[in-house]
Amino acid sequence: MQNHYNYVFDKITSTYNFVTKNNILYRVAFLVDNTFSSISGEDISNVFQLVIEKASDELEPFDAKVSKTIENIIEGFFKKTENSLVFICSDEKQKAKVRHAIFERWYNNSKHKEVIVKIDNEIKFHASNIEIEVLYTSFMFHVKNPNFERLIKIYSQIEKILNEEK
Repeated sequence: MQNHYNYVFDKITSTYNFVTKNNILYRVAFLVDNTFSSISGEDISNVFQLVIEKASDELEPFDAKVSKTIENIIEGFFKKTENSLVFICSDEKQKAKVRHAIFERWYNNSKHKEVIVKIDNEIKFHASNIEIEVLYTSFMFHVKNPNFERLIKIYSQIEKILNEEK
C-alpha cells in the first residue's frame, strides 16, 4: 500500500495538489525567494520558499499520509542538489510555534536527514517601536549543495538585517 497520497502538478498555479481521505485539498508550492540575493548583493539562485496550504477551513484529524506526501514532494525538489528551501511558519491563528514544532517533528522522523540538512532560526525583529515579532523559520539544503557555506552565512544574517531596516 502506498504511504502517501497521489498528487499532481498544476502548471497554471505551479503547485502540487493532493486530496486527503477526508476530502481536504492541499497545495504545495516552491516560490522563488530573493531574500538571499537582497542581503548579499549577489545573484543567489535556486533559493525557494516552501508554501504549504490547506485549501479548506475544516479541521482535519491527524493523517500521516499528509506529511508523507509533502515529504515525497520535497524529496523530488532536492533531486536538484543546488536547490535550497526556506520555510517560514505562518502565524495564522497565532500558531507559528506549533507549526514549527510539527515541521521539526516531520524532519526528525524523515528518512532524508542524511542528505537534507535543516537549520532553524527564530528571527526576532521590531514590528514597531515596542512590539517584537518572532518568525519561526527553517532553512534546508542538500548536503551536496556546493554553496551551502555561503547560504548558511546569509541565512544567519536575516535577523540583523531586519532589525537594521527600522
